[in-house]
Amino acid sequence: MEARRPGVSRIVVAVDGEVDMRAAQSLAVHPGVGAVALLGPTKSPHFPTVASAAGWDLVLGSGRAAQVAAEHALIAAVAGELSGQPGISLGSPLGLALALAVGLEGIQTVAVALPGSPAGESVVVFPSPIDARAAAVETVDGHQVHLARGEGALAAAMALGSDRHRVIIDDHRFFEGVALAAAAVAALEGGLVDGPTPVWTRAEAYLRAAVDMGLVIGERSPAD
Repeated sequence: MEARRPGVSRIVVAVDGEVDMRAAQSLAVHPGVGAVALLGPTKSPHFPTVASAAGWDLVLGSGRAAQVAAEHALIAAVAGELSGQPGISLGSPLGLALALAVGLEGIQTVAVALPGSPAGESVVVFPSPIDARAAAVETVDGHQVHLARGEGALAAAMALGSDRHRVIIDDHRFFEGVALAAAAVAALEGGLVDGPTPVWTRAEAYLRAAVDMGLVIGERSPAD
């Protein structure tokens, strides 16, 4: 029998990797989520497993979630992009950085730091302990984001405007799981989803959910 708490949403997670499982764990502690289950054949001692997504409110994941949601006419929340179907897309570090940029004036830099081999012709300076890193420019739904990889387990999302700077730094495993999980909450709390909807178009709900799940947004003026 599935575990339930008072809430309005029931989310099935199509697990295709560690990020999806960590997203399930973040959803399980969110007060707005009534039930979380894993789509078979994935099994875990912490969650029930269901054979079908039928009857659930939303399918979340980084791989097969979009296809599963389409098969059952459900909303999807995914780490990548969606092709025409209703759902929240780009629940990822790149989407999180673009959500941080919403509301800033004179945007100068939107950037993400992740573990990996350094590459790129530009340099982005993140707060310590990440500091300066080589970065490559990625185009995300028409927006430019600097992606900087380097040693260590930390990840960051940063948006620099002429009026304010915003940044999130955390362990990359937790960071990526929350970035995906918060997309599901934004989908269910933000009203009707009638097509592919990037997370930054619901930035307020998305960032609030990410904070509720444990991420901390640092904000300061450029003069500080």
